[in-house]
Amino acid sequence: MTLAQSIILGLLQGVTEFLPISSSAHLILIPWFFQFQGGTLTFDVMLHFATLFATLSLYGKSLLTILREAISGVKRGKLKELLLTKIIVASFPACFVGYFFNDFIEKNLRGPYVCAFMLVSVAILMFVAEYKKRSKNRDINYTTALIMGTAQALALIPGTSRSGITITFGLLMGLERKRTVDFSFLISIPVILGASFYEIKHLDFRTDNLIIYVIGMISATIAGVVSLKFLISYLKKYSLKIFAYYRIFVAILVLSFSK
Repeated sequence: MTLAQSIILGLLQGVTEFLPISSSAHLILIPWFFQFQGGTLTFDVMLHFATLFATLSLYGKSLLTILREAISGVKRGKLKELLLTKIIVASFPACFVGYFFNDFIEKNLRGPYVCAFMLVSVAILMFVAEYKKRSKNRDINYTTALIMGTAQALALIPGTSRSGITITFGLLMGLERKRTVDFSFLISIPVILGASFYEIKHLDFRTDNLIIYVIGMISATIAGVVSLKFLISYLKKYSLKIFAYYRIFVAILVLSFSK
């Protein structure tokens, strides 16, 4: 992998991990389209750590507050009411599916046609979600958390988009936009952390290209912070429709060049 390819893949990971357009699809499609080799497993895991850093840079304070409230809640016997327990519940489906079905997904669902299908399918759901009435007073309960968590598990299929599917399902259940976006990225933290640590045993840093990996990681972190800030600001005023149209456009390109 060259330095330029490392930067490109890092920027792609950082931008597409947070925007609802599917990072996995772009990391498969861009190398496929331009005919260059994608990153190694070591590189992919480092990029995931980079996006985790980007998430924590914006939600770190919120997470600390949630942890403090959890400690206080346990002392007062109010564990059921805590946001932390809802985050744990929402994280379980993706951890379960990733642990038992990751190899199957890697071997059978990483092709351009699967990406195109999921890009369009989630785009349609986005359009539907925009017509759903939402309430600013509606809170996140365990049913909502589990449904958004199940949606997060579907994001293991390339082309889905973790942020796209979880935000869409949150809106479909009538949650207010800001609350949906915040919960979407909070539930990503334990999943990304768990997946990264699970893959650590496969890492091989005995390479002269370590600096190239680090540059890619830095690129992903910077791009991730910028794209996440943009998404939070954008969804306060606008809908998901522009991302839905983009997903359909990318799917058409994929199908056109796959003949």
